Amino acid sequence: MTASTLERMIAIFDVEPAGPAAPSGTPPARFAGDSDGGGRRVVDGSQILAQSLVAAGKALPGRTVRTAHALFAAVADPAEPIEFAVAPVRAGRSFASAAVTAAQGGRVRATCTVLLDRPGPDVIRHDRWTGPPVQGPEAAHPVDMPLAGRTVRIEDVEDYGSPDEVGPPVIDAWLRYDAVPDRDDLRRALLAHFTGHLSISAAMRAHAGIGTSQAHHTVSTAVLGIGVAFHEPVRWDGWIRYHHESTYAGAGMAHVRGQVLTGDGRLLASFTQDAMIRAFEGAEPAASIAAGSRL
Repeated sequence: MTASTLERMIAIFDVEPAGPAAPSGTPPARFAGDSDGGGRRVVDGSQILAQSLVAAGKALPGRTVRTAHALFAAVADPAEPIEFAVAPVRAGRSFASAAVTAAQGGRVRATCTVLLDRPGPDVIRHDRWTGPPVQGPEAAHPVDMPLAGRTVRIEDVEDYGSPDEVGPPVIDAWLRYDAVPDRDDLRRALLAHFTGHLSISAAMRAHAGIGTSQAHHTVSTAVLGIGVAFHEPVRWDGWIRYHHESTYAGAGMAHVRGQVLTGDGRLLASFTQDAMIRAFEGAEPAASIAAGSRL
């Protein structure tokens, strides 16, 4: 198995044209890409999201991705290439939109709707963090996540997957990459990639006796949808922070909203995630917090 590295992951984001280039404005444009399952027989949905926004940018050149919303219809196999079909919905002078379909063997694995534009000058601007204060990466706990070239630390949480470590449904994760891509579309892909990693853990954290270490063993979890919005400029140095807050969990689902910020509090992106959290058939459901209680 090839080791998971930052360099390899960025190369995976950079999908290549599949077949001859289509004339401008002729749908669909086709691309192909590989995957890195990190030793698992499943592709992270956030990897497919990252590849989809790169594909959309290549199909509609001269614009930058502002928002992308992906739904994951079926599990993708990292041993097979993924085919991306980009169908422009509309391409105006400033804004453009496209529907991206990710498939393997003729079967749809995910769909993604992408909005692109040519950024304009400020009329108004605010982009600062206004939430609770944070301690910073130096005070956070190191986390072992299998991607060489990336350092992850989490505030106030020693084991984010533990069913015994209970607290508010919030996780602040600090990330630092050994190298940040020069290309704007790959920086956006890199930011999008981590949006799927800790949201389910944030939702479970408020409930004793359940944690992501149990995922796929005693509880069934899956990321079903991710939405991400990028805020200009998408550039950073050093540490960045992913703030996750689960605002709802119930009926076998969890919703999380989040923000990606620079170390000094400048907002780079906002995101949401919807995920499945369900007991395996025949298993007892996890205890839930009483309706109306505050987390």
